[in-house]
Amino acid sequence: MEFSSLLFIFRFLPIFLLLYYLVPDRWKNPVLFAGSIVFYAMGSWQDAILLLLSLSLNYALTLVMDRENGSVVWRRVWMILLVICDVGVLCFYKFYVRMLPLGISFYTFTILSYVLDVYQGRERAERNYIRAGTYVMMFPKLISGPIASFRETIGAVRSRTHDVEKIEHGVSLLIVGLIYKVIIADRLAALWKDIQTVGFESISTPLAWLGIVGYSAQLFFDFQGYSMMAVGLGEMLGFSLPHNFNHPYRAISVGDYYRRWHRTLGAWFKDYLYIPLGGNRKGKLRTCLNLFIVWVVTGIWHGDTWNFLLWALALYGLIVLEKLGMRRWLERFPGIGHAYILFFMPLTWLIFAVKDIGQLGIYFSRLFPFFGNGIAVNKMDYLQRCKNYGPFLILALLVSMPFADKLWKKYWNKIWMKMLLFVCFWICVWMLAKGNQNPFLYFVF
Repeated sequence: MEFSSLLFIFRFLPIFLLLYYLVPDRWKNPVLFAGSIVFYAMGSWQDAILLLLSLSLNYALTLVMDRENGSVVWRRVWMILLVICDVGVLCFYKFYVRMLPLGISFYTFTILSYVLDVYQGRERAERNYIRAGTYVMMFPKLISGPIASFRETIGAVRSRTHDVEKIEHGVSLLIVGLIYKVIIADRLAALWKDIQTVGFESISTPLAWLGIVGYSAQLFFDFQGYSMMAVGLGEMLGFSLPHNFNHPYRAISVGDYYRRWHRTLGAWFKDYLYIPLGGNRKGKLRTCLNLFIVWVVTGIWHGDTWNFLLWALALYGLIVLEKLGMRRWLERFPGIGHAYILFFMPLTWLIFAVKDIGQLGIYFSRLFPFFGNGIAVNKMDYLQRCKNYGPFLILALLVSMPFADKLWKKYWNKIWMKMLLFVCFWICVWMLAKGNQNPFLYFVF
């Protein structure tokens, strides 16, 4: 069940919120835990059983590990056993079954955060099963993040407050996220589908560039939309979930871009893989090796086809170049840095999007036609697409500008802004009722 579905918006969410707000505070976690199970089981009850088994195993063995206060060896043994079990289940489905339970990559990292935070002594194991389950299965973040760490979230699970202003702000974020998804991302998805239907070898160079710009914007607003809806739902329930994006296209380097893009995944890899490997504390050569490991794991986490590994290695190469001196030059000339990001990032997202390496090569030959592969069937094919999709690209650009941020932060609680969101919400509902919907892109990971 998706946040952008009418079933969620008009059935599940109103019933759940009614129960959640009516019960006393001591019953809010049980209601949230039970509601999250129902939410997940509505997609697949078999996957819900797998998730509950994984939760129960990690809950029980993390308690055992936490009791081994005086034995470093046994704590490490239990930690390694749990990591092998959790990663093993993920790899089994990702590389053998090839039919992923919804959200397994995200909730596996959530569970591992619990295990590793307890192992590292950052938090004690949660002895209350319902609270542990609420942290892992909280439905706003269950399927596609944000990946909230155990140490940052468990305090709110144990005790949190609810107030009208926070609920109102959460509702506003939920609607903005829905707008990003339905009005921008889903409309731009049609452009990418259109290009795939025509065939990469038959498109003109302008349409090829329009296509990767459109796909980059689609991916951003799709994922950003989901993340904003998740954060908004969290605020409505009394949680402050981390924001996943911080205007990545305002970055001036690839390293800066990935500190702004999918920030919770980047923070997870930094805290639980990069720093334990030694981070940047052991010289440039070791730093490059540690980054290589992190990016290879990032590529594998996204999928088992070669394009994901190629995507990760391309980004790794750019980041290494920046660490070897290019970043200082980009910081000195930020205008060039912005142009560099706006040119290279859509190219990397093309590698991410096209799984067939042969088709990927064809698309690059259309971007740079001096390679001479393929012929445009209609050299003016981009004109009609600009007419059809240009308004949504312009809208995407406008809401990404700094002034849009300032307007939102200053006026989100004004009556005229609420009326605007109200109108946009019903436009989204109308579009969903017409069947103009695509699944969230990150549900496949």
